[in-house]
Amino acid sequence: MELVNYLTQIIVSIGIFIILCFLGEIFKKLKSNQSGKLWNLDEFFPKEELMSFKQVHYLILILFIYLCIINFFFNRFFEVSNELFLINSLIDIIVSTYIVVAFYDCSTRSRITSIFLMPLASISALVFGSTLLGYWDFIRIPTLLYMVIVLYHRFLDYTDENGLEKLILILVSIIFTCLVLTILLENQNPINSLAMTSNAFTSNGYAVLGNTPGGILTSTFLVWSGYIISGVGTATLAAAIVHRNSKKKFEKLEAKIDNLERIITQQQDENTERNDE
Repeated sequence: MELVNYLTQIIVSIGIFIILCFLGEIFKKLKSNQSGKLWNLDEFFPKEELMSFKQVHYLILILFIYLCIINFFFNRFFEVSNELFLINSLIDIIVSTYIVVAFYDCSTRSRITSIFLMPLASISALVFGSTLLGYWDFIRIPTLLYMVIVLYHRFLDYTDENGLEKLILILVSIIFTCLVLTILLENQNPINSLAMTSNAFTSNGYAVLGNTPGGILTSTFLVWSGYIISGVGTATLAAAIVHRNSKKKFEKLEAKIDNLERIITQQQDENTERNDE
């Protein structure tokens, strides 16, 4: 009977994941074929801002992959509430589905990676109330770490191709380090740790959060890191926008000068021909 339940959970989980990926592919194609202003982000954001969003997108994915790995251990070895287990499972499913849909390229490596990215334990836990596939999460860890490497290299390539700054890498590294420290020092689960880290980093009043000395120091470090990096990042973005606008104006001016020189040259040639006649 247990074998039947085991096979049922595997088959149902695989089927649901395939359906999710299929729906994701449909949405991806609809988005790429949609030419309306709703999908054209150039209508709402400067080009530099969009490039920064895509740059950050790689690092956020890496951060969520690490969060999923941490959640694997919390779900299996620590007591977590049903609500927290549900949230952890949903994060795992969403991240895994997004990665497969976004980066699948029909290659053999991509197919193997997609198989080991399947969140079977999370899906079966949500569908059946409990899972017999908990071990699968730990089998997936090497594949998830491999995706971290892939995403990191894509981040570097995209950054170099578009001449962007790598300051955001320092920012995400600080957030992840403080996320782990908060888990250890404050004895919090990853979700609470993420909330505390986010509050400390984004607080308008630069409030210091934490109950232990180590947690308070971590929060203080986050606060000032956020203050400094936000200022530098804003200045960098502003400089990039000014540079872009100045470059456009210079190109227009250069085009006008070239056009004027061409007109003058043509006029001189015409005058020369008339004099020769």
